[in-house]
Amino acid sequence: MTLEIMSKNWALVIASVLGTAILLFVLFRAHQDSARGRLQATVKQLRLREREAQAAHKAVDRASASLDRLRAKADSVKPRRAQEASEALEDARSLQKIADDQVLIARNQVRKIILAEYPPKRHQAMRTAFLGQDEADQKPFTMEG
Repeated sequence: MTLEIMSKNWALVIASVLGTAILLFVLFRAHQDSARGRLQATVKQLRLREREAQAAHKAVDRASASLDRLRAKADSVKPRRAQEASEALEDARSLQKIADDQVLIARNQVRKIILAEYPPKRHQAMRTAFLGQDEADQKPFTMEG
């Protein structure tokens, strides 16, 4: 019986499948374009940047430890290896600086969404929830009071 109904109304079945797919896509896009969806995406990007910054910090620590070990054995190490280790440390520090800057940019984007899309009475709670502790000490110096 069901097969007979489907064979008679095949266009209706295909239209309902396509309609469901289109409806799901529209709901997904509506969520992405909403304030909550944009905030979630930005917070996800912030978490990714924070993980990359942690990895960069670990790479600097490893490069520094490697250079220290080579310097401790300076009498038996080729000067070229010590120079390469020194350059690797400088590269790691540069990548760490870039990663830290990207974290600051991502934090700023989260702050902008919170300020633009949510009422002022929720700002502090949302900053605490999504950005962690208040980082007033780490902000650049300003001339304002």
